[in-house]
Amino acid sequence: MKFLTAIILLTVAVAMADKDEESWNFYKFQFGKKHTPKEAARRRQNFIARQRAIEKHNRENVEWQMGHNKFSDMSDEEKVSLLGAKPVMRRERLVSGSMPVLDRALPASIDYRTDKCMQPVKNQGQCGSCWSFATVVPLEFNSCKKTGTAVALSEQMMVDCDTGNGGCNGGMYDRAWQFIQTKGGIMKGSSYAYTSGTSGLAGTTCKFDSTAVGAKVSSFGWTMPYPNQTVSMTYLQSDGPLPSAIKILDSIYNYVTGVYSDPACIVADENDVNHAVVIVGYGTTTATATVPATPYWIVRNSWGTGWGLSGYFMIKRGVNMCNIESWTAYVRVV
Repeated sequence: MKFLTAIILLTVAVAMADKDEESWNFYKFQFGKKHTPKEAARRRQNFIARQRAIEKHNRENVEWQMGHNKFSDMSDEEKVSLLGAKPVMRRERLVSGSMPVLDRALPASIDYRTDKCMQPVKNQGQCGSCWSFATVVPLEFNSCKKTGTAVALSEQMMVDCDTGNGGCNGGMYDRAWQFIQTKGGIMKGSSYAYTSGTSGLAGTTCKFDSTAVGAKVSSFGWTMPYPNQTVSMTYLQSDGPLPSAIKILDSIYNYVTGVYSDPACIVADENDVNHAVVIVGYGTTTATATVPATPYWIVRNSWGTGWGLSGYFMIKRGVNMCNIESWTAYVRVV
């Protein structure tokens, strides 16, 4: 009997190893991964560990699903390098003005993803410049709304020139808007292309050209009071997309669909955030027999269109998931 059991276990182990190898080879083909012999074993180990985590999550969770993407073979250190939100303490923030008063009721949903003024999703690359992308999105959107002409603005200018922030080492959108005000505007992306922050330390390689400015900041502030979903929804309606800072847990790297939530991301410390994103809408899912109706935010990331819902994700609304409702801010253009 012991011998038979050992044979069965060995057969299962071999079958699993074959399946893992098949999955690994398909993953490399699907995402164009080319590893040196030296790093191949480590990358494969990362992938298999992620495969197990994805399978377990998808068996146990019906609200959102995980899947493989370009991050599946990365180490924790590589993934952390993508995070770059570094805010000041909440109580030290600039005091914003009064909450806008709408002349109509808030709609049941808003979705700016397909608006003609929303630029395509971009990719920050292996650089902690998420704060720069969060800085730029509302400026592009609001400038287009004001002028009627779509404009892509320069994240690289912020990485290279804004010494109040740290380039690929992180920063925050409120300080960036203040820098843009002082500088006299932000350049167009066509005149200052993004290079994943490879130009060096901020201030040492700045190529600012005032003749290529594409937008100027009039005013900005934090949504108050906070955290409050109705306040953020109101500003979203009146002022367009809202940058925010969130806490990134390992689970979100492989998000593919559904309304993200994680009990570990109900964070007691409002300053526990590490990544900048942009809220571009909200809504509520339709209840099913197994999943209740869930209110959500639609959030734009800067990890490229190959991640999540073509670069976006949905996250549970009204519970300050991952601190997203504590860090919403608005900006207005000249």
